[in-house]
Amino acid sequence: MDKKLVIAIIFSLLLASTVLWMASVGTNKSEKDGLPKSLDQHYEDGPIYLYEMYELGESMVGITVNIQQNDITNATRFFDVFAQEYDDSSLMVPEWRGYYKPNDVRKMGDALDAGNIPGVFAAMGEVGETCTRCHVDTMSDVYNKYYWSDFRNVEIDTPEGPKPWVEAKMKYLLTGFDGIGINIKQGNQSNAEHSFNLFKSMFDNMADACGSCHDSEPRYYVSKDIQTLITHIGSNITEGNLTNAEGIRHDIGDSCHKCHIIHIPPQYAKLDGK
Repeated sequence: MDKKLVIAIIFSLLLASTVLWMASVGTNKSEKDGLPKSLDQHYEDGPIYLYEMYELGESMVGITVNIQQNDITNATRFFDVFAQEYDDSSLMVPEWRGYYKPNDVRKMGDALDAGNIPGVFAAMGEVGETCTRCHVDTMSDVYNKYYWSDFRNVEIDTPEGPKPWVEAKMKYLLTGFDGIGINIKQGNQSNAEHSFNLFKSMFDNMADACGSCHDSEPRYYVSKDIQTLITHIGSNITEGNLTNAEGIRHDIGDSCHKCHIIHIPPQYAKLDGK
């Protein structure tokens, strides 16, 4: 099967399955069984918890940097900062205290005081292992809850007026996009042009809706290069070059699929059943 045809099929199936799944569920995972409530206070006025993690990580790396540069005095200073930040951060989310290993931190300090550099790195590895375990267990949910918006709260303008994202895409954007290919296969230039006009209108409306989450001009997937492809497909349909138009449609579908790769996983993670 032609690669571009496969891409177009994937685009249609992904969009349709996304719509059906998102329309059938309404519970946010984080509301049901996800993150500790105590974490919310550290994101009310900005990502305070994230900043604390940055400071903690930098101070830990500072120990390594100074040891590598044979500056034990500053390595010790960074350890003191790290130990304090480690203790402070362990109190921010009580439910996550189990991820913290203060005994291993003390081993780092004792080894550093004794000039036992291999011992410092061995203990640091134990601390880092528990940090990684916490990241694996919680980071995706944290990013999803506090950084990723929910598509169910976004609306797109349609011929019927504003509609929820998934309904608008299924009822109008997808039918316009697939309608082009279906009518081309049927050799119906007039209807292909009708489907194109619907798709272009909905694509523009979707691009506008992206602004509800993106605070800068989108550079991919709805960017000027894709808009140019849409202009070209319209011109080819009008001129009767339906084969060329279908090839361009597959290129547009490829871009749509890349957008899905970015947005569908975190959206699914918001939904009950993930």
